[in-house]
Amino acid sequence: MEKRAWIDVDFPSICDNIDKMKKTTGRKFLACVKADCYGMGMSSIARGIEKKADFFGVAETSEAISLREGGIRKPVLVMGSMLPGDADILAVNNIRITLCNREMLKKIASVAAKRNIRVNVHIKIDTGLGRIGVMPGEAVDFIEEASKVKGIRIEGIFTHLATADWDDDGYARGQLGSFMNILRKVESMKIPIRHIANSAALIKFPETYRDFDMVRIGLLFLGVYPDRKLHAGLPLKPALSGHCRVLYLKDVPRGTGLSYGITYRTRKDITKVATVGIGYGDGYKRFLSNRYWMEYKGKKLRILGNVCMDQTLVDATGTGLKTGETLRIFGDRFEIEEMAVRGNTVPQEILCGFGSRRMEKIYKK
Repeated sequence: MEKRAWIDVDFPSICDNIDKMKKTTGRKFLACVKADCYGMGMSSIARGIEKKADFFGVAETSEAISLREGGIRKPVLVMGSMLPGDADILAVNNIRITLCNREMLKKIASVAAKRNIRVNVHIKIDTGLGRIGVMPGEAVDFIEEASKVKGIRIEGIFTHLATADWDDDGYARGQLGSFMNILRKVESMKIPIRHIANSAALIKFPETYRDFDMVRIGLLFLGVYPDRKLHAGLPLKPALSGHCRVLYLKDVPRGTGLSYGITYRTRKDITKVATVGIGYGDGYKRFLSNRYWMEYKGKKLRILGNVCMDQTLVDATGTGLKTGETLRIFGDRFEIEEMAVRGNTVPQEILCGFGSRRMEKIYKK
């Protein structure tokens, strides 16, 4: 069966990127593979980089269990908050648990006693993102309380930056200062793994790895940046390239309306319109309609009309394009980052959209 749309995932580039970041930081590397590794295939990528990564980070319990069932033996941290009912399955699979409330503390203590095991936890501090975490004013008491519970080992402590990619670094530095203040107060506990750096912080704030023990990286090891301007601070290899095939070609006269809503009418005497095999059902965002392009032999082919669920129209005039040929959707020119700008969103959302099952992932080793 012929492919209509797919993404090439280049493992040598991913591994080179991880090596470069580990060399830059000299710290443990947590590969964030949540949300099916931003849609690129969590299990396949985790297996491919397990020798490089020191930890894996996921968002919720089912992702962690999936890694274990897929043969991943490296430490896995569930970075999100979870319901107490998940404590048992996480503990017996030796998965690190994010701890930030007393209800979960009591449940983990109960499971540890029942199973006669030791459970590794990472305490999350809310220094300003506002999602989950112990508030700074309560943090020291909570950490001391958790440290006295038999069967619980405080392996790590962390927080998450809300604005690390902003040009104005005031808020991020405020969060960093708040976290450092807490760490000083619990320094005698010698918590082994302190971590705060995400992809943007690794580039913009060297102190977020220099003064800590681990970095948490998702986008960057794929060669995608939270903001393309960060590339200058740490050039990495693009590891992803997206492609689609031409399904149909036709010549239409001036004034022909195209696609749903007729948001575009042709302006040339004759326009060659190519119908290509990708749409928003594959992750190609509808907000790119009339505002973006695909590439053929180095030439940009403009999108004509609204992106449909399964197909998109592009202007192929003067290209010699033929049915069955391949167009490039994104690759090594910061297209993912640019799509995010066009949609007033973030590259993470763009990648997650391409996680569609119809968008086949081909792993190059």
